[in-house]
Amino acid sequence: MAGNIEKSHPANSLLREDAIPSIWCPGCGIGTVISTFVETLEKMNADLNKICVSSGIGCTGKVADYLKLNCCNETPGNAIKCAVKFKLKNPKTKVVVFLNDADFIASGADDFIEAGRKGVELLVIYINNFIYIISEYKVTPTTPFIRTIDKNLELPFNIPHLAKLSGAQFVARWTPLHVRRLMYSITDALKKPGFSVIEVVSPCLMYYATEGKIGETIDRMRFFHDNTVIKHSEPTENLDIRTQDKIIMGKFVDK
Repeated sequence: MAGNIEKSHPANSLLREDAIPSIWCPGCGIGTVISTFVETLEKMNADLNKICVSSGIGCTGKVADYLKLNCCNETPGNAIKCAVKFKLKNPKTKVVVFLNDADFIASGADDFIEAGRKGVELLVIYINNFIYIISEYKVTPTTPFIRTIDKNLELPFNIPHLAKLSGAQFVARWTPLHVRRLMYSITDALKKPGFSVIEVVSPCLMYYATEGKIGETIDRMRFFHDNTVIKHSEPTENLDIRTQDKIIMGKFVDK
């Protein structure tokens, strides 16, 4: 009987059902990125025994907890170190690192640059949330934008340019709206040797939607649509978000 058919999520084969529902807010870009990543692996018919995921702390740190893959979950700043160590011991394994700013901007940038310069075969998927905050008394290093007391925004790094200068063989930038293009980029990056970096621009709902800057999920998607432009092969030195009327998306390096 149709009424007795047990329904399951399409990604159940790769998700730890006992850990679901996730801690991510409804409409959070992290969930969209993970869903796209899982769908990419399925479409590629990837050997899941030869995929490893590394993540650290914070919201993206939960990625390793939710996936039925070889995973390592590390303390802040060590996600890339863990990934490099695993890759050296298992050279035939594709290693994917999910980063937030506590793992990258705050304490892992040196490891990122070193892995790139050594050409370690990693795929870094960096979810850019824009909530790096300076309070009156201290800096809270969590994401790439620094929001000062007077609401001004500062950006420590042009991520695609940093990736290219570090020796990345593949560099791209997308948003949660561009899921099909993100899937293509993940596919391309997983097929490449060497160091690959994909930045996903996804402002944190807690800091932006609650302040009325983005609104509901549909407004968030409209925000991505109205404030981005695709320019493949754009020189990475032109990708500093602070200098752009619209955030430039695309595939910038593909060696």
